[in-house]
Amino acid sequence: MKLVEVHTKAGQQTDGYYLGYLVYQNDAVTVLIALDDDANAGGVVVLNNDDLLGAVEESPSIAYVQRLIDEGQSRDPFDLMPRNQQLLKRPFSQLYQAAEAALLEDMPLTITLNNGEVYGGIVIQSTLSEIRIRQINDDYSLDRLYLAVPTKQISSLEINAASGKLWQEWYAARKSEPAFDYGLCELYLDWVDDDRFGGCLLGHVIAQNDHYLLLESISKYGQLESICLVNRADIVHETDASPAISYTNYLIKRNQEQGLFDPNNFSKLAKSLHHIPTTREVILTAGKHLVNIDDYEFDGENLGYVTHTDEYGFTIKDALTGEETDHPYHNVCTIDLASVELEKMHEYLAAQKR
Repeated sequence: MKLVEVHTKAGQQTDGYYLGYLVYQNDAVTVLIALDDDANAGGVVVLNNDDLLGAVEESPSIAYVQRLIDEGQSRDPFDLMPRNQQLLKRPFSQLYQAAEAALLEDMPLTITLNNGEVYGGIVIQSTLSEIRIRQINDDYSLDRLYLAVPTKQISSLEINAASGKLWQEWYAARKSEPAFDYGLCELYLDWVDDDRFGGCLLGHVIAQNDHYLLLESISKYGQLESICLVNRADIVHETDASPAISYTNYLIKRNQEQGLFDPNNFSKLAKSLHHIPTTREVILTAGKHLVNIDDYEFDGENLGYVTHTDEYGFTIKDALTGEETDHPYHNVCTIDLASVELEKMHEYLAAQKR
Protein backbone atom coordinates (compact mmCIF):
# COMPACT_ATOMS: atom_id res chain seq x y z
CA MET A 1 0.00 0.00 0.00
CA LYS A 2 1.18 3.52 -0.82
CA LEU A 3 1.75 6.14 1.84
CA VAL A 4 -0.18 9.28 0.83
CA GLU A 5 -1.11 12.72 2.11
CA VAL A 6 -4.68 13.67 1.21
CA HIS A 7 -6.08 17.20 1.27
CA THR A 8 -9.79 18.05 1.38
CA LYS A 9 -11.90 21.18 1.10
CA ALA A 10 -12.97 20.66 4.72
CA GLY A 11 -9.32 20.54 5.74
CA GLN A 12 -8.84 24.06 4.39
CA GLN A 13 -10.85 25.31 7.40
CA THR A 14 -8.23 23.96 9.84
CA ASP A 15 -5.08 23.53 7.70
CA GLY A 16 -5.51 19.80 8.27
CA TYR A 17 -4.93 16.79 6.05
CA TYR A 18 -5.05 12.99 6.19
CA LEU A 19 -1.94 10.84 6.12
CA GLY A 20 -2.00 7.09 5.77
CA TYR A 21 -1.93 4.03 3.55
CA LEU A 22 -4.13 4.14 0.46
CA VAL A 23 -6.30 1.02 0.52
CA TYR A 24 -8.98 1.62 -2.08
CA GLN A 25 -10.38 4.29 -4.39
CA ASN A 26 -13.36 4.44 -6.74
CA ASP A 27 -15.41 7.27 -8.24
CA ALA A 28 -17.21 7.97 -4.96
CA VAL A 29 -14.77 7.37 -2.09
CA THR A 30 -11.13 7.04 -1.10
CA VAL A 31 -10.26 4.66 1.75
CA LEU A 32 -7.16 5.00 3.97
CA ILE A 33 -5.67 3.34 7.01
CA ALA A 34 -4.77 6.48 8.93
CA LEU A 35 -1.47 7.17 10.67
CA ASP A 36 -1.20 9.70 13.50
CA ASP A 37 1.53 12.33 14.01
CA ASP A 38 3.81 9.68 15.52
CA ALA A 39 3.33 7.29 12.56
CA ASN A 40 1.22 5.04 14.79
CA ALA A 41 -1.80 3.18 13.45
CA GLY A 42 -5.11 5.02 13.36
CA GLY A 43 -8.52 3.94 12.19
CA VAL A 44 -10.10 3.47 8.76
CA VAL A 45 -10.88 6.78 7.01
CA VAL A 46 -13.42 6.93 4.18
CA LEU A 47 -13.25 10.20 2.23
CA ASN A 48 -15.92 11.66 -0.01
CA ASN A 49 -14.23 12.20 -3.39
CA ASP A 50 -16.45 15.24 -4.05
CA ASP A 51 -14.58 16.99 -1.23
CA LEU A 52 -11.07 15.96 -2.28
CA LEU A 53 -8.53 18.53 -3.40
CA GLY A 54 -5.80 16.01 -4.15
CA ALA A 55 -3.34 13.45 -2.87
CA VAL A 56 0.46 13.43 -2.97
CA GLU A 57 3.05 10.69 -2.43
CA GLU A 58 5.92 13.04 -1.55
CA SER A 59 5.83 15.76 1.10
CA PRO A 60 7.75 16.84 4.22
CA SER A 61 5.17 15.06 6.41
CA ILE A 62 5.48 11.84 4.43
CA ALA A 63 9.28 12.03 4.69
CA TYR A 64 8.95 12.46 8.45
CA VAL A 65 6.54 9.53 8.86
CA GLN A 66 8.60 7.34 6.51
CA ARG A 67 11.69 8.01 8.65
CA LEU A 68 9.82 6.84 11.76
CA ILE A 69 8.61 3.75 9.90
CA ASP A 70 12.13 2.95 8.65
CA GLU A 71 13.48 3.29 12.19
CA GLY A 72 10.85 0.89 13.55
CA GLN A 73 9.06 3.61 15.52
CA SER A 74 5.67 3.11 13.86
CA ARG A 75 3.53 1.07 16.22
CA ASP A 76 -0.05 0.11 17.06
CA PRO A 77 -0.25 1.02 20.76
CA PHE A 78 -4.03 0.80 20.97
CA ASP A 79 -4.29 -2.44 18.98
CA LEU A 80 -6.36 -0.95 16.14
CA MET A 81 -5.04 -2.94 13.17
CA PRO A 82 -6.90 -6.22 13.83
CA ARG A 83 -10.26 -4.42 13.69
CA ASN A 84 -9.10 -2.31 10.74
CA GLN A 85 -8.44 -5.51 8.81
CA GLN A 86 -11.84 -6.83 9.85
CA LEU A 87 -13.55 -3.64 8.68
CA LEU A 88 -11.76 -3.65 5.33
CA LYS A 89 -13.32 -7.01 4.46
CA ARG A 90 -16.57 -5.08 4.01
CA PRO A 91 -17.39 -3.16 0.82
CA PHE A 92 -16.87 0.59 1.23
CA SER A 93 -17.96 1.82 -2.17
CA GLN A 94 -20.20 4.52 -0.63
CA LEU A 95 -19.97 6.64 2.53
CA TYR A 96 -23.10 5.16 4.06
CA GLN A 97 -21.58 1.67 3.92
CA ALA A 98 -18.78 2.79 6.24
CA ALA A 99 -21.34 4.11 8.72
CA GLU A 100 -23.32 0.88 8.32
CA ALA A 101 -20.18 -1.08 9.22
CA ALA A 102 -19.74 1.06 12.37
CA LEU A 103 -23.35 0.25 13.29
CA LEU A 104 -22.99 -3.48 12.74
CA GLU A 105 -19.61 -3.66 14.49
CA ASP A 106 -20.83 -1.44 17.37
CA MET A 107 -18.02 1.07 16.92
CA PRO A 108 -17.99 4.87 17.42
CA LEU A 109 -17.26 6.97 14.37
CA THR A 110 -16.19 10.52 13.64
CA ILE A 111 -17.94 12.54 10.94
CA THR A 112 -16.28 15.59 9.38
CA LEU A 113 -18.62 17.81 7.38
CA ASN A 114 -17.52 19.71 4.30
CA ASN A 115 -17.71 22.96 6.32
CA GLY A 116 -15.10 21.61 8.74
CA GLU A 117 -17.45 20.78 11.63
CA VAL A 118 -16.73 17.47 13.40
CA TYR A 119 -19.15 15.14 15.20
CA GLY A 120 -18.39 11.94 17.07
CA GLY A 121 -20.93 9.38 18.14
CA ILE A 122 -22.68 6.05 17.78
CA VAL A 123 -24.53 5.22 14.57
CA ILE A 124 -28.20 4.30 14.96
CA GLN A 125 -29.14 4.28 11.27
CA SER A 126 -27.35 4.57 7.92
CA THR A 127 -28.97 5.06 4.53
CA LEU A 128 -27.78 6.26 1.14
CA SER A 129 -29.01 9.80 1.90
CA GLU A 130 -28.60 10.18 5.67
CA ILE A 131 -26.62 8.95 8.67
CA ARG A 132 -28.12 9.22 12.14
CA ILE A 133 -25.92 9.24 15.23
CA ARG A 134 -26.17 9.77 18.97
CA GLN A 135 -23.47 12.32 19.65
CA ILE A 136 -20.76 12.03 22.26
CA ASN A 137 -21.16 15.25 24.26
CA ASP A 138 -18.44 17.49 25.65
CA ASP A 139 -18.85 15.79 29.04
CA TYR A 140 -18.34 12.38 27.36
CA SER A 141 -21.97 11.35 27.88
CA LEU A 142 -24.06 9.99 25.01
CA ASP A 143 -26.82 12.28 23.80
CA ARG A 144 -30.30 10.84 24.15
CA LEU A 145 -31.45 12.49 20.91
CA TYR A 146 -30.09 11.64 17.48
CA LEU A 147 -28.44 13.91 14.95
CA ALA A 148 -29.32 13.40 11.29
CA VAL A 149 -26.45 14.14 8.90
CA PRO A 150 -27.10 14.23 5.11
CA THR A 151 -24.39 12.18 3.38
CA LYS A 152 -23.94 14.88 0.73
CA GLN A 153 -22.63 17.19 3.50
CA ILE A 154 -20.01 14.71 4.71
CA SER A 155 -16.34 15.15 3.86
CA SER A 156 -15.06 12.06 5.69
CA LEU A 157 -15.83 9.29 8.17
CA GLU A 158 -13.34 7.64 10.51
CA ILE A 159 -14.07 4.31 12.19
CA ASN A 160 -11.98 2.59 14.85
CA ALA A 161 -9.97 5.70 15.79
CA ALA A 162 -8.02 5.47 19.04
CA SER A 163 -10.16 8.20 20.62
CA GLY A 164 -13.34 6.29 19.80
CA LYS A 165 -12.00 2.99 21.11
CA LEU A 166 -10.86 4.57 24.38
CA TRP A 167 -14.20 6.34 24.87
CA GLN A 168 -16.08 3.08 24.27
CA GLU A 169 -13.95 1.28 26.86
CA TRP A 170 -14.58 4.05 29.38
CA TYR A 171 -18.32 4.17 28.64
CA ALA A 172 -18.67 0.43 29.21
CA ALA A 173 -16.73 0.57 32.49
CA ARG A 174 -17.85 3.95 33.83
CA LYS A 175 -20.24 2.60 36.51
CA SER A 176 -18.29 -0.47 37.56
CA GLU A 177 -14.67 0.71 37.41
CA PRO A 178 -13.22 1.62 40.86
CA ALA A 179 -12.41 5.31 41.21
CA PHE A 180 -8.81 6.27 40.39
CA ASP A 181 -7.24 9.62 41.23
CA TYR A 182 -3.96 10.66 39.59
CA GLY A 183 -4.16 14.11 41.18
CA LEU A 184 -5.12 15.91 37.97
CA CYS A 185 -6.08 19.56 37.59
CA GLU A 186 -7.12 21.92 34.83
CA LEU A 187 -5.17 25.19 34.56
CA TYR A 188 -6.82 28.06 32.68
CA LEU A 189 -4.35 30.67 31.45
CA ASP A 190 -4.65 34.34 30.48
CA TRP A 191 -4.28 33.82 26.73
CA VAL A 192 -5.12 36.97 24.77
CA ASP A 193 -6.25 35.12 21.61
CA ASP A 194 -10.04 34.62 21.67
CA ASP A 195 -9.81 31.12 20.21
CA ARG A 196 -7.52 30.00 23.02
CA PHE A 197 -9.06 31.82 25.97
CA GLY A 198 -11.26 29.37 27.86
CA GLY A 199 -9.02 26.44 27.01
CA CYS A 200 -6.85 24.80 29.62
CA LEU A 201 -3.86 22.63 30.40
CA LEU A 202 -4.74 19.27 31.93
CA GLY A 203 -2.14 17.53 34.02
CA HIS A 204 -0.57 16.72 37.36
CA VAL A 205 1.48 19.25 39.35
CA ILE A 206 4.68 17.51 40.48
CA ALA A 207 6.40 20.50 42.12
CA GLN A 208 5.78 24.19 42.73
CA ASN A 209 7.11 27.34 44.33
CA ASP A 210 5.82 30.90 44.60
CA HIS A 211 6.41 31.62 40.91
CA TYR A 212 6.21 28.39 38.89
CA LEU A 213 4.59 24.99 38.63
CA LEU A 214 6.14 21.88 37.14
CA LEU A 215 3.34 20.10 35.31
CA GLU A 216 3.01 16.64 33.81
CA SER A 217 0.78 17.48 30.86
CA ILE A 218 -1.56 14.67 29.77
CA SER A 219 -2.76 14.08 26.19
CA LYS A 220 -6.32 13.34 25.10
CA TYR A 221 -5.29 9.67 24.98
CA GLY A 222 -4.31 9.67 28.66
CA GLN A 223 -0.56 9.62 28.01
CA LEU A 224 2.21 11.80 29.42
CA GLU A 225 2.97 14.29 26.62
CA SER A 226 5.24 16.80 28.30
CA ILE A 227 6.95 18.10 31.41
CA CYS A 228 6.43 21.84 31.30
CA LEU A 229 7.12 24.89 33.42
CA VAL A 230 4.02 27.03 34.05
CA ASN A 231 4.17 30.66 35.16
CA ARG A 232 1.77 30.94 38.10
CA ALA A 233 1.13 34.61 37.30
CA ASP A 234 -0.66 33.52 34.10
CA ILE A 235 -3.10 31.12 35.80
CA VAL A 236 -6.53 32.74 36.02
CA HIS A 237 -8.46 29.70 37.25
CA GLU A 238 -7.86 26.10 38.22
CA THR A 239 -10.02 23.14 39.19
CA ASP A 240 -9.48 19.55 40.27
CA ALA A 241 -12.97 18.28 39.34
CA SER A 242 -14.46 18.09 35.84
CA PRO A 243 -15.77 15.51 33.35
CA ALA A 244 -12.44 15.69 31.49
CA ILE A 245 -10.50 14.96 34.70
CA SER A 246 -12.68 11.95 35.53
CA TYR A 247 -12.36 10.61 31.99
CA THR A 248 -8.59 11.16 31.86
CA ASN A 249 -8.12 9.44 35.22
CA TYR A 250 -9.66 6.32 33.68
CA LEU A 251 -7.37 6.54 30.63
CA ILE A 252 -4.25 7.00 32.77
CA LYS A 253 -5.06 3.92 34.85
CA ARG A 254 -5.79 1.92 31.71
CA ASN A 255 -2.56 3.03 30.04
CA GLN A 256 -0.47 2.41 33.16
CA GLU A 257 -1.77 -1.15 33.31
CA GLN A 258 -0.82 -1.68 29.65
CA GLY A 259 2.55 0.06 29.81
CA LEU A 260 1.42 2.94 27.58
CA PHE A 261 1.29 5.90 29.96
CA ASP A 262 4.83 7.28 29.47
CA PRO A 263 6.15 5.94 26.13
CA ASN A 264 8.84 8.65 25.96
CA ASN A 265 10.03 8.16 29.56
CA PHE A 266 9.54 11.82 30.46
CA SER A 267 8.99 10.97 34.13
CA LYS A 268 12.69 10.12 34.37
CA LEU A 269 13.51 13.80 33.65
CA ALA A 270 11.02 15.00 36.24
CA LYS A 271 12.64 12.83 38.93
CA SER A 272 16.12 14.11 38.03
CA LEU A 273 15.32 17.80 38.57
CA HIS A 274 16.86 19.16 41.77
CA HIS A 275 15.04 22.51 41.66
CA ILE A 276 12.36 24.33 39.69
CA PRO A 277 14.09 26.50 37.08
CA THR A 278 12.90 29.90 35.92
CA THR A 279 11.97 30.66 32.33
CA ARG A 280 15.19 32.64 31.96
CA GLU A 281 17.29 29.73 33.23
CA VAL A 282 15.72 27.35 30.71
CA ILE A 283 16.27 29.78 27.83
CA LEU A 284 19.89 30.57 28.77
CA THR A 285 20.80 26.88 28.93
CA ALA A 286 18.99 25.94 25.67
CA GLY A 287 22.10 26.36 23.53
CA LYS A 288 21.51 24.80 20.11
CA HIS A 289 18.58 22.72 21.31
CA LEU A 290 14.99 23.32 20.23
CA VAL A 291 12.70 25.11 22.67
CA ASN A 292 8.91 25.24 22.77
CA ILE A 293 7.36 28.21 24.55
CA ASP A 294 3.87 29.63 24.90
CA ASP A 295 3.69 33.43 25.01
CA TYR A 296 0.24 34.48 26.24
CA GLU A 297 0.07 37.29 23.65
CA PHE A 298 0.53 34.90 20.70
CA ASP A 299 -2.09 32.66 19.09
CA GLY A 300 -0.13 29.45 19.58
CA GLU A 301 3.10 27.89 20.76
CA ASN A 302 6.46 29.00 19.34
CA LEU A 303 8.88 26.16 18.59
CA GLY A 304 12.38 26.92 17.38
CA TYR A 305 15.90 27.99 18.27
CA VAL A 306 16.98 30.77 20.63
CA THR A 307 19.02 33.27 18.61
CA HIS A 308 19.36 36.15 21.08
CA THR A 309 18.98 36.78 24.81
CA ASP A 310 19.27 39.79 27.10
CA GLU A 311 18.14 40.68 30.60
CA TYR A 312 14.57 41.37 29.44
CA GLY A 313 13.82 38.58 27.01
CA PHE A 314 14.88 36.51 24.04
CA THR A 315 14.34 35.84 20.34
CA ILE A 316 13.17 32.56 18.82
CA LYS A 317 13.74 31.57 15.19
CA ASP A 318 10.93 29.32 13.98
CA ALA A 319 12.32 25.88 13.13
CA LEU A 320 10.31 25.67 9.89
CA THR A 321 9.75 29.19 8.56
CA GLY A 322 12.87 30.92 9.90
CA GLU A 323 10.72 33.79 11.15
CA GLU A 324 12.03 35.41 14.32
CA THR A 325 9.84 36.57 17.21
CA ASP A 326 10.75 38.45 20.38
CA HIS A 327 9.45 37.39 23.78
CA PRO A 328 9.85 39.14 27.16
CA TYR A 329 10.52 36.58 29.90
CA HIS A 330 7.43 37.66 31.82
CA ASN A 331 5.19 36.94 28.78
CA VAL A 332 6.02 33.22 28.73
CA CYS A 333 3.19 31.30 30.38
CA THR A 334 4.61 27.81 29.66
CA ILE A 335 7.87 26.32 28.40
CA ASP A 336 8.50 22.64 27.75
CA LEU A 337 11.37 20.93 29.52
CA ALA A 338 10.61 17.76 27.53
CA SER A 339 7.71 17.05 25.22
CA VAL A 340 6.34 15.00 22.38
CA GLU A 341 6.25 18.18 20.27
CA LEU A 342 9.98 18.77 20.73
CA GLU A 343 10.83 15.18 19.86
CA LYS A 344 8.56 15.20 16.80
CA MET A 345 10.11 18.41 15.49
CA HIS A 346 13.60 16.98 15.97
CA GLU A 347 12.63 13.89 13.93
CA TYR A 348 10.84 16.03 11.33
CA LEU A 349 13.88 18.26 10.73
CA ALA A 350 16.15 15.21 10.53
CA ALA A 351 13.84 13.63 7.94
CA GLN A 352 14.07 16.72 5.68
CA LYS A 353 17.88 16.37 5.54
CA ARG A 354 17.79 12.83 4.13
